[in-house]
Amino acid sequence: MGKQSELIEASKKHLMNNYGPPIRAMVRGELARIWDADGKEYIDFFAGFGGGGITGHCHPRVTAALQKQAALLLSHGNFFTNPNQIELAQRVTSHAFGGKVFYCHSGAEANEAALKLTRLYAGEGRYKILSFHNCFHGRTMGGLSLTPENKQKGFEPMLPGNVKVPYGDLNAVRSAIDSETAGIFVEPIQGEGGVNIPTPEFMQGLRAICDEHDLVLTCDEVWTGPGRTGRWFGYQHFGMTPDVLTLAKAVGGGAPVAMCIGGPRVQDTLGPGTHGCTMGGNPLCTAAALEAIKIMEEDHLVERTAAKGEQLMNALRTANVPAIQAVRGKGFMIGIEIDRPAKDVMNAAMEAGLLICLAGTNIIRLAPPLVTPDADLDKGLEILLNVLRA
Repeated sequence: MGKQSELIEASKKHLMNNYGPPIRAMVRGELARIWDADGKEYIDFFAGFGGGGITGHCHPRVTAALQKQAALLLSHGNFFTNPNQIELAQRVTSHAFGGKVFYCHSGAEANEAALKLTRLYAGEGRYKILSFHNCFHGRTMGGLSLTPENKQKGFEPMLPGNVKVPYGDLNAVRSAIDSETAGIFVEPIQGEGGVNIPTPEFMQGLRAICDEHDLVLTCDEVWTGPGRTGRWFGYQHFGMTPDVLTLAKAVGGGAPVAMCIGGPRVQDTLGPGTHGCTMGGNPLCTAAALEAIKIMEEDHLVERTAAKGEQLMNALRTANVPAIQAVRGKGFMIGIEIDRPAKDVMNAAMEAGLLICLAGTNIIRLAPPLVTPDADLDKGLEILLNVLRA
């Protein structure tokens, strides 16, 4: 039995099975490459569900920032602040719509903060939240309440007042709003739902509806921001601005960092005692995130992602591979609709040395780190096309 097999067997004894049995035990990473416990090397086109999305695995600058901060201060409790969390908030909000930041650790937590902010802003009697079919906003009870019913089984009842309507249907949105509605949650591009891209008219229409009814509009950009779509944030493709922006995954540079950003209209809604996160914004994690954002800025990774993502999608569209039915996406958030089970392709690609994931039964999802070298993009594409041809 190899080292990897031993680790997988040990995990079955000691770890809960909520993810299913692990398929690999990973031990080392470098930018867009990762190695398992038996020494097998993979090109990573999924970056740990996007968690390493900006700088990939163990970027030397991020690693150095973590090492330096680890020798200074790890945590201090949230009655205090630190220079990293202040500068990180300044830099991220400067690329969005200004506003103020609440720090936590995961996308689900950021969406919980946005839910509470929305209800508090709306006031007594307004508590209903609109979300969309095929969305995904997390697995906490609040986030799960916004997410489709097929993921809620066994956890009912959900939070009251959550209404789901078809993505892209403004008439359905208008029909669902009543005097008890507080806000709308929307992904600028649906990730789990199949890499579905709305029209500018739909996103602008949501903004107009929220303005008309004094509703809070939250853009869940846990997957799309920052930089993944070839803009700093996904909403910037559509000529509109939300009231609240939620970020996680990539923003931490590999560390667990999430942010709920309130724009000027709602930024002071969460007053003292209304919400919290003990370790949110701690010096160690924000050191990694701050360095990742600096790398994005200095290396012009947003612009590079837009260009390289378009090249990658064009190569997929023109590859003359019958299995490929459609290719859609923006930047390095790409969905490939295929004529066979996506899970089979994912497993075959992994055996061939490429990590990808799926979004539904027949959609492959690609999300390489923004720093993926050209050679790795080319090699990863070659592996994927060979698997699809086979």
